[in-house]
Amino acid sequence: MVRITNDLLIASDNRCATVVMLLDLSAAFDTVDHSLLLQILEKELSIKGTALTWFRSFLTGRSQRIRLGHVLSEDIIIKFGVPQGSVLGPVLFNIYIRSVYAFIRKYNFSVFGYADDHQVFKTFKHTQQCDVLTNQLTVCFKSIQRWMQTFYLQLNSAKTEIIIIGPPSVLKHIQIGGVILTSNTCVRFVPTVKSLGMLLDSNLSYSDQVKALKKKSFLTLRNIRKIRHLISEDQRKTVMNSLVVSCLDYCNAMYLGINKRELNQLQIIQNTAAKCVSGKFKIDHVGSDLTDLHWLSVNKRIVFKVALLVYKSLSGVAPSYLQELLTFASAGRRCDLHVPAVNTLYGKRAFSTAAPKLWNHLPKYVTQSGNVADFKKNMKTFMFTLNENDVNRLYNS
Repeated sequence: MVRITNDLLIASDNRCATVVMLLDLSAAFDTVDHSLLLQILEKELSIKGTALTWFRSFLTGRSQRIRLGHVLSEDIIIKFGVPQGSVLGPVLFNIYIRSVYAFIRKYNFSVFGYADDHQVFKTFKHTQQCDVLTNQLTVCFKSIQRWMQTFYLQLNSAKTEIIIIGPPSVLKHIQIGGVILTSNTCVRFVPTVKSLGMLLDSNLSYSDQVKALKKKSFLTLRNIRKIRHLISEDQRKTVMNSLVVSCLDYCNAMYLGINKRELNQLQIIQNTAAKCVSGKFKIDHVGSDLTDLHWLSVNKRIVFKVALLVYKSLSGVAPSYLQELLTFASAGRRCDLHVPAVNTLYGKRAFSTAAPKLWNHLPKYVTQSGNVADFKKNMKTFMFTLNENDVNRLYNS
């Protein structure tokens, strides 16, 4: 999601629009062909011998029955599908569809995804909208559909969502409101889509995401308030970290540089959670509750996450599609990261721009931490020494 958002922001900074198509697969994990998957493991990944036998034993020989009351059906041998809920399930599915990425890129579309959630997108100038939206997008979708049929997967064209993302000055020139993907399916472009739990709007303001998160969080907070007198403060903190703070932290690197109004709404959620833990009422001032709980503010948590992604990228443990966004500057004595030149606020929010700028402003004892655990400790200690203005200057100056 960080990489996709980065590419969308850079495209907007270059005054381009991006069409994003979110593919929907029907019962994806249940239609994986065992023989074809084993063939991919052996011929494409060179897994042979005992290791291949392990995979064959894991996949084949399973059976299922249906029980209705006291009546049981006969055993049915399962020839398709990977076990859902298992550790290997998503991994094997990713291996099964690994060739679709190169297949889609042949049509000059970018693609990112995990398991059965995939986002296919292409950046274009508004003068190219007719060719890209009515021709290239349709050709790409039909080709993906044929690939899916070859691998016994069902692409649901009716549930496929498409959104055009870009700056308002560019979107106002987009005259096309939908596309005919198949002979009997016309998909209208939507203003907001949900991708891996995050709501993306056409301007990447995340206003819809913040509203949905606030609604969900306050519903959880109301339920916790009803039982808070029954549990200790430590238990309330554990529950709050699990059910509310974790939602604030999910994909929060994407919030870097968002509108101050949206950021304040996220902070209200955290303040309310802190007061619920400490036993205060909703109308009370949060005071030093965040510090007492050893919680960083929302803005600091966002900066912390971005810095952690940079550290992991430079250490070689982050995905390659994040590592390639960061390069070292060739000039100067310091080992600073290169900060690309951008034109607008969209570009300043992009990970490839904001992350290097943030990293270059961190003290050496933080950036030169020996491992991830030490980095987290040093970074959190450093963040507690800063006020909100200092935090903003880390990636805005």
